[in-house]
This record gives sequence, C-alpha cells and structure tokens, in this order.
Amino acid sequence: MNKFKNRNGELNILEAIIDSSYDGLWICNKEGRVVRINRASEKINGVKAGQVIGKRMEELIAEGLIDQSVTLEVFKAQTSITMIQRLKNGNQILVTGSPIFDEQGEIYLVVVNERDISELDSLRNELEESRSLAQTYRNELSRIDLKKNFLSDVVIRNEKMQQVLDRAIKVAQVDSTVIIQGESGVGKGCFASVIHRASKRKDGPFIKVDCGAIPEPLIESELFGYENGAFTGARTKGKPGYFEVAEGGTLFLDEIGDLPHNVQVKVLRFLEGNEVVRIGGTRTRKINTRVISASNQNLEDMVSERKFRKDLFFRLNVIPFYIPPLRERADEIPALIKFFLEQCNEKFSSKKLILPRAVDRLCHYSFPGNIRELANLVEQLVVLTPLDQIDLKDVPRHILRDEPKVSFGSYEEEWNLPRAVATLEKKMISHALKVHGSQRKAAVPLNIDQSTLARKVKRYGIRTDAITHYVD
Repeated sequence: MNKFKNRNGELNILEAIIDSSYDGLWICNKEGRVVRINRASEKINGVKAGQVIGKRMEELIAEGLIDQSVTLEVFKAQTSITMIQRLKNGNQILVTGSPIFDEQGEIYLVVVNERDISELDSLRNELEESRSLAQTYRNELSRIDLKKNFLSDVVIRNEKMQQVLDRAIKVAQVDSTVIIQGESGVGKGCFASVIHRASKRKDGPFIKVDCGAIPEPLIESELFGYENGAFTGARTKGKPGYFEVAEGGTLFLDEIGDLPHNVQVKVLRFLEGNEVVRIGGTRTRKINTRVISASNQNLEDMVSERKFRKDLFFRLNVIPFYIPPLRERADEIPALIKFFLEQCNEKFSSKKLILPRAVDRLCHYSFPGNIRELANLVEQLVVLTPLDQIDLKDVPRHILRDEPKVSFGSYEEEWNLPRAVATLEKKMISHALKVHGSQRKAAVPLNIDQSTLARKVKRYGIRTDAITHYVD
C-alpha cells in the first residue's frame, strides 16, 4: 500500500472512495492474503475486516466463508476472471478478480469486485412466476374465447353439459385419446367435432366413421387401406384407409363397440404406436392421427361379456366423457326447440312459431331418441303444420299420450305433500334402477350417494331382484 502514499492526503481520499463503493471490494497481495476489504464487503459477507485481513484465500475456503476463490483463479490464469461464489450464509455473489502487475510483469495485487446477486436471483424467480401466471391467464382467456365461439354453435343451458363443454375444450389442447359414451342421439358427434375444432389439429381433416354402418368384411380395409392386388376387386393402385386420410387431423370412430375382434386388435396396435399396415402390405406407415371414439353401448359390460377387448378399452378410456340423455336435462329443451326452429325456418324460408303450451308439452316428453329425435320433430312440425303458429293440436299423438309418470290417488292424497313426495321419490328410484340396472349406476343421475340410495330402496321396499335392465 506504500505506493499510494506518494502524495500527502491521497491515501485518505482512496480509503473514502473504497468505503463509499456500493459493490464489495477485496484487495489481496501476491501471496493471496487479504490486505483490505471495504464496508460493502463486510455487509455482503457478514464478517468484519479484522476476521479476514492477513488470511490466505485457502484458509477462508477451509473455514467455509466462500466455496471457491476468484483470486486463486486469477493467479492461475494471469488474467481477469469472473465467477459466481456461494457464501456461508447461502447467498450468491458475482465476483470479478482483476490482476495488477509490477514492473517485472508479476502479479503483486488482485482487486476483487463483488456484488450480491441473491436479490437479483429472487427477482428472476419472481419474474418467472409472473410470466408463468401471465401464461396461465392467457390460456384461460383463450379457453373462454373458445367457449364463447362454440356456445354460438351448440345449445347448452344445463350445468352438467356446461361441465362437459369445459372438459371438451380443455382436453382439446392435448392429444390424449378420448372416448364419449351416451345414448344414441345425445350429441356425441357434436362434441367430437368441438374437440377437433378447439385443438391444434383444427386445420387438419375431421373424418367420421360409423363403425356399425360398414359391412364387417369391409371394415378393416376401410380403416387401414389395402395394397394392389390385396383381394379380388381391389383397386390396382391400392387405397389408403381412414387412419391415413385423417393424417394431421382427427379420426372419429363412432359406435366403436361394433368393431369385429380382429379389427379391434389393429386399432389397439395403432393406439400403441401410431402405425398402420395396409391389407396385403408389409410396409409400416407412421400416421399422425388423433383418435376420438364413441359408443351408445356400455363398453365396460361388453368387456365383462368378452365382446370387447379389455386392453383396447383401457387404451380408449384415457379421457372418458359421458353425455346425459335429453330427459335428464329437460331444461335445455326450450332452447333446443328455438335453435332447431330457426334452422328450419331458414331452410324452408318460413316464419313458423311454436306456441308456449306446445313447447311446455314437449318439455314433458321423454325423447327416447334424444336430440336427434327433437331435431326431426321440429322439422316435421315446420313442414306439416299449415299455419304459421304451431299449437298443441299439431303435436304428434304419441307425444301427447306420453303423460308424466307422476300420478296421485284419491283427492285427499293429492293434497298430502309428504305422501306425494314419497310417491314421486319411489317411482323415480324404481325408474332409475330399471334404466341403469344397478344402484351404483342409478345413483349418478339421481344425484345422490349410493349409500343414500340403498337406504331409500330399503325404506320403500323396492325389490331390486325383480328389476331388469332396459334402455328407454
């Protein structure tokens, strides 16, 4: 330090400058001993100058004050070095060691500048969290926008159906295999289309295949294609199957429960490796196609009866959907009637109107054909009704005969509310058990626990052994 005393008072000025620095400063001699640290370094390292001055950097590493020394690295490299050190208190500091050479070109001092970056690291983590949160918000806003777009195409007024739509839009963002189950006509194809249109594959093809409508001898060649000369009548150049045609898009296999066992095996192989082999061919083709399947049959029961492969069912059942029948969401019927009526009026250039009492009567009909039956019925009313107003007299007789299931006994019983409630509850439970075949399954549409249902069955003396499974 004597070199700094060549002028009177310069040492005091230098001391003041060093101690006023925001960054920490260490000065080590040619032996690697500490000869000076400033106040910022004391604060950053949590030490006093007297604890480190005169000590070699190897000693400070051995004591655990620092995990490595930039000063020692400077002596090795004979040039400036920058590194990150971890202190005893767990903080991280960014250090830069700069050598000072004497007239012979030897290092006689190393000046180390250090800055605490623990706060910067914390700020970086907070920034990453903020970015992650912002991305979450963007994804949620995107999902809401998608939902608004699809609400203009589908009619949903029921809470359960809102949940189905939310789930469809969410699962559209990934390529997981989806299976949609529900009675015929509930809108399984509509939701398969929603999933495709909300996905990244929306610009690719959406191919719908009704597995039950293709003759069994042709189903394999239609799905997987065939090579030249594979069988009598085959095209000379061969033909790609639906899996290949849907490349880059979505293949919707409707009524997949109707697939023959030998075809089920090939579908399973595709789901496991995204590969197909055409009939009569040997070359494996890698296909980028997403599969959505649907069935109005209970595939679990079919697995138990060995009519459907268990391994294929598990492959299909990654993301299961269940769409309830229209009779369980009667609150949507008025909106659906309005939707189909507008479509028919536009199609036939008419201005028909369904009167409220006719709408009310339709709301009490069970619609065993679900939404498909309702759409056909509205078109029938628009076409056949001579006047612009569709009244109760225009409704088909079979719907008018389909009276509500609730009935009362004598006039006195009609005004006995507890008895009427018990009568209705017993009939609803009996009906649910008949439709669904077991207490576990019947408890779902009744919106009660299975244990609660079991107590009510016992209370009302409902004979479950006499109940046979049927579908409305």
